[in-house]
Amino acid sequence: MLLLRNNQPFPYTMKQLLELPEHTLGNELATYLQKKGFSLAPGYVRHDCKHILLGYEMDEEGEACMQFWFFGNRHYSFPVLMTVVLCLFLMPGHWRKFYREFKKGRSSPAFAEIDFNTAVLQNTDQLRTAYSIIKQTV
Repeated sequence: MLLLRNNQPFPYTMKQLLELPEHTLGNELATYLQKKGFSLAPGYVRHDCKHILLGYEMDEEGEACMQFWFFGNRHYSFPVLMTVVLCLFLMPGHWRKFYREFKKGRSSPAFAEIDFNTAVLQNTDQLRTAYSIIKQTV
């Protein structure tokens, strides 16, 4: 099944996320983005939350690895499929790592569709436990 992006608006600002308690997904996201000099990008907050939950860096290698994890986890959206194909051509030196991430995704429980508008208010480790997410280390 091919999944398409949900464009539901994200109701929080960076300032509001930074004011959330430590160890909440929203606070961890905002702190990470601030540390990297990034801002909340409309339409990509949910994607960035997935980086935090799964533990992948927000760089080229982390992005590619996360997409291979999703591909292995049977998340067949257009962005995942395109990223996987492009990375196979553009990053041949990382194939072994991509295959490991694919296998991690394959062996993980299906990643549930999380309502990130409410998830940002919850403890990140408790979310990982609730959704059987094992934080990756890249």
